Amino acid sequence: MRVIAVTLSTAILLAGCAALQPGRSVGRSIDDFNASTQIKSTMLRAEGYALNGVDLEVTEGVALLSGRVPRPEDKVYAECVTWASPGVRDVVNEVVVGTSQGAGAVARDAWITQQIRARLVSDADVRAVNMNIETQNGTVYLLGFARSEGERDRASRHASLVDGVEQVVVLMRVPGEAPELGPRGARRAELCDLDPTG
Repeated sequence: MRVIAVTLSTAILLAGCAALQPGRSVGRSIDDFNASTQIKSTMLRAEGYALNGVDLEVTEGVALLSGRVPRPEDKVYAECVTWASPGVRDVVNEVVVGTSQGAGAVARDAWITQQIRARLVSDADVRAVNMNIETQNGTVYLLGFARSEGERDRASRHASLVDGVEQVVVLMRVPGEAPELGPRGARRAELCDLDPTG
């Protein structure tokens, strides 16, 4: 079982109750919500690409893509669509290329998510409402905000102890951490074959 701590230079997290979370502004939360809505709408209208299996979370201008698509070009296009949103400053593309999960695997992932949620809620030292859990084929993504590094570590430990968890990817920040993101245009141009100045 591996636990991966992802720094803010590569990712951040949750859109849901963000306006109530420490370290987030209402304006940033609205920007994230609008970006998420626009990206999902564009994906729904995409012709020639199978993006219905893509999940999206946008927090602090950083988008997390997860889920499954049938072809590599679907994965790339999903990221290009995400980069096209002016509200997105960075993209973490964790989409898996392959056939859809069977009903058993989907049920197992849902069970893992429920078990982790129960562990977080029962821990008085963890504010579970600030955290979101995404599980894909045994890989758990912890999104959101922790009040301290200790709380973030407790949450990742809880996740790692649930049966069936293969890996934990921690995409949470603590108050005072600031993202160090590179120029968005360069990565978008590299991936989507665009002029970075355009």
